[in-house]
Amino acid sequence: MLNKDWDNITQKKSYFSEKDRTLAPYLNIYSNKMLGYAKPDVEAVIDKYEYPFDLYPYYKGVFEIIKTDKQFGILRGNQNGYYFLENEPNWGGNDIASANYIEDAFFVKPEVYEKIFRPLNIKSLPVINYKTQTKLENVVQIVQQGISKSHLIINKTQIKEKTYIKNWNIDKYVLSDDSYYPSFDSSPGEFDFFYTHEYFGTGGLTQRNTIISKKLYNILKTNNIKGLNYYPMKG
Repeated sequence: MLNKDWDNITQKKSYFSEKDRTLAPYLNIYSNKMLGYAKPDVEAVIDKYEYPFDLYPYYKGVFEIIKTDKQFGILRGNQNGYYFLENEPNWGGNDIASANYIEDAFFVKPEVYEKIFRPLNIKSLPVINYKTQTKLENVVQIVQQGISKSHLIINKTQIKEKTYIKNWNIDKYVLSDDSYYPSFDSSPGEFDFFYTHEYFGTGGLTQRNTIISKKLYNILKTNNIKGLNYYPMKG
């Protein structure tokens, strides 16, 4: 099962003003609300799975697995299935959230999707009740529109840790927590909610970060959408 010490949350300690966020052309996001744990997470079930799903059971039937590595984990391809949660979520005053083990996935209330995300051509997917195998009524997954067409300009001062994964021919990063999020070297494409080209994480966690546009940030703030932390690129 995913080691709880593995991390892909960057810049936790930095403070940014509303002016910093408003001026940013793009912002990295992660949720401060978790809707419990992605399923399955019961050892009696997981022990029957073959690698890599014995370590990443919540991706079984959800993502294509492109590459694996016993030290660095997995690289995921296209999503071809739905996530499982235990039951209807308790939103606790929030409107958007992730779930433990799958912090790069984002979930919203259906009415929030219809009002905020559908008009921006951001797609949604159902979320499944693990026990009943039926669609949950009070939550949907919002799907990143694609991968950035440009690269991040990651300066040495912004890097806390950098690892070259030889078998995959990629670098992955852990960013320092005392600066703005790295900027793009050119336009990332016509996206409002999308992945970085680069990978991040420690240990067996290797995944892309999620970015939102200034346009989407302004819509979220205007509508007082709660549940996210924002880390801006420098405006």
